[in-house]
Amino acid sequence: MESKQSIISLDAWVEPPEFDFDHILTVIRDGSATSRPEQLRDATILMFSGTPVTRNILDNAPNARLLAANGTGVDHVDVDAVRERGLTLCKVPAQNTDSVSEHAFALYYALRRQVLQMHQLVMEGKEWPERKTVHAEFKHVPRTNAEETLIAKSLGMSVIAAERKGATEVRPGRVAFENALRDATVFVFVTPLNESTRDMVGKVELEAMQDSALLVNVGRGGVISEEALAAALRNGKIGGAATDVFAIEPATRETCVLLDTTIPNLILSPHIAWYSQQTITNTRQTIKKNIEGFVAGKPQNVVVQGTR
Repeated sequence: MESKQSIISLDAWVEPPEFDFDHILTVIRDGSATSRPEQLRDATILMFSGTPVTRNILDNAPNARLLAANGTGVDHVDVDAVRERGLTLCKVPAQNTDSVSEHAFALYYALRRQVLQMHQLVMEGKEWPERKTVHAEFKHVPRTNAEETLIAKSLGMSVIAAERKGATEVRPGRVAFENALRDATVFVFVTPLNESTRDMVGKVELEAMQDSALLVNVGRGGVISEEALAAALRNGKIGGAATDVFAIEPATRETCVLLDTTIPNLILSPHIAWYSQQTITNTRQTIKKNIEGFVAGKPQNVVVQGTR
């Protein structure tokens, strides 16, 4: 391997750490990595957060050896193209567990207590003074923590973990996917997106849930059918939903049916669950270890083992 590495960061979501080897670092801060990929020509290492790593990107980085993802998911990477070129792909696992968990529960409680609706009702200044009480705005009487079936034992909830959809065997500590749909009152999705999880939850699965069920997705967009979710909310098939992730990001009214203010009991956030100081610290520490390990001939957190 060359003594001096050329590191190019395709975006600036996370500021690169300092590296303890001879290198040149370039950070593309204007989002031009995809529109002007020729600037990647000399890169031996590509870092990236949300920038899609396509065949075109890789074709314009012929000297690249390592692709260093700054996050847990690599569904925005053309993994087949990575393998064909003999490149190594590594990621940063579990760097945002605390932050994503907090955000998931923030969305959950906002749904359960209808925080956004209650805020709007008070701000309008009419219904509360006229009606004296507005508890009738709740279609279902909110459950307490002890009445919920979720992923949070520390909050006094009953916790179940669903087996993979379509699995022929149920692993110890899990319940069949179909049983989870029937029994759970709250669903938190932290699922990666791949061909086995795409549209994992659609019309059939939503109709199998209790009509008071709450869904929170902080995993990946595309795992839950957005069209089916919108219909289920409109038709009262479930109690509510909140999502931080979308099938196409950034989401727009043209690309996502959920961006519609007439859909009831829906909360959206812009893929921000990962964001916290602890996440950034964890990410930068692991990026440093991943890249320095690769340069030293000891790659870690490898998704694809390269041959270069």
